[in-house]
Amino acid sequence: MRSFILRFSMGLAILCASSLLWGQAITSSITGTVTDPSGAVVPGASVTVSDPSLGVTRRTVTNGAGSYLVSALPAGTYNLTVSANGFKTYRASAIVVQAARKIRADVTLQVGAVSTEVTIQGTNIGQVQTQTSQLGGTVTGRQITQLELNGRNFTQLITLVPGVNNQTGQEEGTVGVYGSVAYSVNGGRTEYNNWEVDGVSILDTGSNGTINVYPSVDAIGETRVLTSNYGAQYGQNASGTVVAVIKSGTSQFHGDAYEFNRNEIFNARSFFDVGRPAYKKNDYGYTLGGPFYIPGHYNTDKTKTFFFWSEEWRKETNPTSFDVQVPSNLERQGDFSDVCPGTDCPIDPVTGAPFPGNQVAIDPNASAEMAMIPAPNSGSSALSFYRASESFPTSWRQELIRVDQNITPKVRMMVHYIHDSWFTVTPTTLWSTGSFPTINTDFNGPGTSFVTQLAASASPTLLNEFIFGYTADHIILKNKGTWQRPSSMTMTGLFNNGFGGKLTGVSICCNAAYGGGFGEDPGFINPASPIYNSNPIYTFRDMVTKITGNHNLTFGGDFIAYQKNEQGTPDVQGFLTFDSTDSAITTGNGWADFLLGRIANFSQTNLQAKYYNRYKTFSPYIQDDWHVSRNLTLNLGFRAELFGTFWDRYHNEYNFERQAYDPAHAPQIDVDGSITGQAGALVPGVGSPFDGLVQCGWVVRRRAV
Repeated sequence: MRSFILRFSMGLAILCASSLLWGQAITSSITGTVTDPSGAVVPGASVTVSDPSLGVTRRTVTNGAGSYLVSALPAGTYNLTVSANGFKTYRASAIVVQAARKIRADVTLQVGAVSTEVTIQGTNIGQVQTQTSQLGGTVTGRQITQLELNGRNFTQLITLVPGVNNQTGQEEGTVGVYGSVAYSVNGGRTEYNNWEVDGVSILDTGSNGTINVYPSVDAIGETRVLTSNYGAQYGQNASGTVVAVIKSGTSQFHGDAYEFNRNEIFNARSFFDVGRPAYKKNDYGYTLGGPFYIPGHYNTDKTKTFFFWSEEWRKETNPTSFDVQVPSNLERQGDFSDVCPGTDCPIDPVTGAPFPGNQVAIDPNASAEMAMIPAPNSGSSALSFYRASESFPTSWRQELIRVDQNITPKVRMMVHYIHDSWFTVTPTTLWSTGSFPTINTDFNGPGTSFVTQLAASASPTLLNEFIFGYTADHIILKNKGTWQRPSSMTMTGLFNNGFGGKLTGVSICCNAAYGGGFGEDPGFINPASPIYNSNPIYTFRDMVTKITGNHNLTFGGDFIAYQKNEQGTPDVQGFLTFDSTDSAITTGNGWADFLLGRIANFSQTNLQAKYYNRYKTFSPYIQDDWHVSRNLTLNLGFRAELFGTFWDRYHNEYNFERQAYDPAHAPQIDVDGSITGQAGALVPGVGSPFDGLVQCGWVVRRRAV
């Protein structure tokens, strides 16, 4: 895929094409033209941009066109000084530079001695974006820390930017794997956004619905949301890009400590609860940032090394209520007297009459499976219920550190590391059939982000930025409760695969006596391999900034290697369905069918494979912001998106490819069952059931017709 961008900025912008990128610039720039009172350009003027609190000082000179460019500036508050022989020194203080912004600061020098200064307040400089037609908004650090957030998830703040709509469906912001970043930007699809911290993507590739780490609200300096009209340095996806910047240390020490609390003592009791179930939320932590120095030995002027550290804990106990109509204690023993006579009374399919004494025999395998289905603890007879309100823990802990190093006046380095530890216990089996808390899942979801950035000024007009990033999350699952298959079970399956050591899943349908039905299943979780998912992403990015004449050039490329290592989600243990509406097999009562072993449907997968998906992208680009005149800027750009082949490391994935299909080898289906005795079955020995299937990542050559 290729995209071409041509923009004109003169109070209006014409956008030909745009898209977004993972691994984008988080630093900003200040550019402008220096002129004399007559409007003539002043070449060779000295320009200094500095932020003493960050230890950043950048010097350059204007070129023959009187233009200057100071790039790779971290977000901060800067002073701008311009001087030239025969002119008074110009000084603008407190220029606010936000993340991913291009600030234009044109300067008109007044004739006079260099020793004479003209000083202005720079807070209004660059507030109107004239250097680029890019649209977006910034959520400042003050907004981040002072606005009340239910759940303290920084992603909630992007709705402050015009054009952003919350589609998460969550009233309370959630972190960890259960977090959601489903926000629509200017009507775009929610999964088409990019999310990055300090210039590197943290998006959970594969789901595109959550992110690998959720930086603490107190650790974020600001968040920039780009909504439309992007430069060529942005690509990949076609909706919004969210750029969060971690706070950096300064020349002074700063920090805070906090605690947020919710408790069941503040709650009302629900109608069915005997008491108020445990409900606790504790969110506490601290931050500390400042200079790293050794008095009398290292960094004594506090301009070289800075650090910022954040640590946060969340501990929650959340209640879940169960109110399920279940078979009575008599029915668990095979006695259906409490529903006979009646529409739910089981009928012997052989005699067409109720079973003698309304008693059915119990298959020993049903006795083993029954352990997943709790006995009633409320009501009686045909109105028996399992009612409970149980609380389950969720915990989250994050360690975050950022270090900034001014190696030399021309070379600056930044490193950050974020580690999230997230754990919860699910009330029922994760992502499976579960009506009861008899089987729970221990759900671990740690996440990591590591970023290093190096910015070096090769000359006053040439700067290079290199970024390396690594991000990943993991999903580690383990069932607990009643899920293990006992050795006494004799039930066979379609495949002799050991059933994964798990009880077979069960669904009881569709009697009114059981509220329409219920079910329980140990699910796909593999006790032999608890690591279900991981998605490491490696990002390499290099960007060169060059000013020549009135042209601000940005060019470079991004190389990203993606991995998605994920187990399949089959039922190797099988799944049983007992359906009171299936007249071919049922007794008219799904629970009686279960006890007797009258199965309406059984499905099973032979094995549980794990897939190791790989693909790479490379995206070269060039962007030219051409300042044609004081009132006209052209934003010109070109970008190529090169997507590599999607493949599995161990060649376990296949797909149907029409070109590989050969009608001469097509399998034959026994449509009416006259050949195999089973309608819809494949006829053995005829054709290949794999005809047309091709291994992912392999070239398919067109078959001659």
